[in-house]
Amino acid sequence: MVTAELIQEFQLLQNSRANRFADEMADMILLSVDTVNEKLNSSLGKRGTMLFALEKGLNAKVIRKLRNRFLKKG
Repeated sequence: MVTAELIQEFQLLQNSRANRFADEMADMILLSVDTVNEKLNSSLGKRGTMLFALEKGLNAKVIRKLRNRFLKKG
């Protein structure tokens, strides 16, 4: 009877340790994934900002050329 209780207690201890280890691993993985997501979002945001700036500059240049070509007085 005592042996069965000791075995059961040992199994509970092992399960507790295994669950704690699994939780720690999950936290480490989630932290890594969150870090990667943050860096990816940041780089995509910077890229988008650069593309908008480039498009704005090109649009201004094209509009200026068209205005100079077709709306010249004289």
